[in-house]
Amino acid sequence: MSNIKFFQKGFNFSQDGPGNRLVIHLQGCNMKCPWCSNPEGMAFGGTLIKKGKLKQEACPFGAISDDCVNRTICEDCSDKLCISKFGGLKLSCSELSVDDLLQECLRCEPMFFDGGGVTLTGGEPTMQFEAVRELLVRLKENGIHTALETNATNPRLPELFEFVDFLITDIKHYDNDTHKLVTGIENTVVINNIRNAAQKRKQLLIRIPLIGGFNCRKDDEKGFGDILSEICTEACSVELLRYHEYGKDKWLSCGMDYKMKDAHVSDEVFVGFKDELVARGLHIVKT
Repeated sequence: MSNIKFFQKGFNFSQDGPGNRLVIHLQGCNMKCPWCSNPEGMAFGGTLIKKGKLKQEACPFGAISDDCVNRTICEDCSDKLCISKFGGLKLSCSELSVDDLLQECLRCEPMFFDGGGVTLTGGEPTMQFEAVRELLVRLKENGIHTALETNATNPRLPELFEFVDFLITDIKHYDNDTHKLVTGIENTVVINNIRNAAQKRKQLLIRIPLIGGFNCRKDDEKGFGDILSEICTEACSVELLRYHEYGKDKWLSCGMDYKMKDAHVSDEVFVGFKDELVARGLHIVKT
């Protein structure tokens, strides 16, 4: 029996698929986007989150001093006494077997109104591919509507299509070199997976995070327009997500440096970007 690592789960209405949904954020991501709103979900083994005043005696290895954590020491620590005995820190990652998680989903079924169900997101859920596939298969066997939100970097993603009712994919940049420079991953597989999904599925939601200084200049409008108008079919919808700082405090709590500056997107830029895509025949939605 496989286990699934996750860092958050709870209900959300219509933003991560249709209806009222149990949204499970899976631990681990292969991208390092500096604007990420869930930085605690990046490291596959979980991240220590500061949630209160720290006591120096909480760490016998000397990682805590002056209410700060030396996380280079924490990387080699398996005891995690600072969590189990003293508080002030918590580990983002929890773990359940696929069977236990399935049973929780089934108990939540009365809450899946207005076409709701279960959404797997991240982090990046396909990093736990086999366990995710097993859970999706079993959810479908039990008649539960499934949704998957993914960065589309896994070349095996099409294997999951038949078990996913509502597929959400990101495309962060149309240019491969820029995509790799900022996220750490090339976009070749991403574009191939989106093209595959557009051709083989009856539904696909493509999300573009608009980040000032990264992907929302005038030439970027054309770049995204060129590639999406070539890829998208009638099955596709596109959603534009404007940069926000909702994850900034979490970066600090995780002991990570939040490097984003002046990345907000003005109303004028947003509307111009949307108008360009609409002119290319793309269906723009807001969830």
